[in-house]
Amino acid sequence: MTVAVFDLDETLTGRDSFRRFLTGYLRRHPGRVWRLLLLVPALPLAASLPRAGQNRRTRIKQAMLKAFLGGTRRAEVAAWSAEYAAFVADTDLRPGCLEALRGHQANGDRVVLATASFDVYVEPLARRLGIDEVVCSRVAWDAAGRLAGIDGGNCRDHEKLRRVRALLGDDGAGVIAYSDSHADLPLLAWAETGIAVSPTPQLASRVGELGLTVRDW
Repeated sequence: MTVAVFDLDETLTGRDSFRRFLTGYLRRHPGRVWRLLLLVPALPLAASLPRAGQNRRTRIKQAMLKAFLGGTRRAEVAAWSAEYAAFVADTDLRPGCLEALRGHQANGDRVVLATASFDVYVEPLARRLGIDEVVCSRVAWDAAGRLAGIDGGNCRDHEKLRRVRALLGDDGAGVIAYSDSHADLPLLAWAETGIAVSPTPQLASRVGELGLTVRDW
């Protein structure tokens, strides 16, 4: 059986979904704007984001999640997540990549959505797209059912590949992986077929070396 693994941000979607998820919530709850002060300690980390390693990126992501949504009740997060997932599905999917997804589904292929974005909105979006299997970053909840940060690591880079292999097995035979980002080089190299979707410059520079196929969608 063919297995198609799709990245989300700037692969299936045209833009980064996480930042828009956070800022969209803040626009609906402007009284929380003071919490952005909680990001001040993370500013030195954010300044080095383009070259940051996995641990530093996870710390930055944790700080952003807690500043924008920390302490929010599960039901409120779920309501906003459902609204946001519907917005993304209706307005921000790349037509070419969506066509590829529908093609795999029509063929009866196994489809996995693998992303560093968070379960609270990725899973509702996946349901809208008819995708049953999701590998993603997850939020943590405290004992009172309030958002407390990240549960486990950031599902990016080698961590994403580790989780995909845990789901699919160690052998990448029959796997087609789609991504725009150099962060997914481990996944693209592992898969039998790696497809660079409108690739970033860093990923484009490795296309020939890794024998990747390019799709400008």
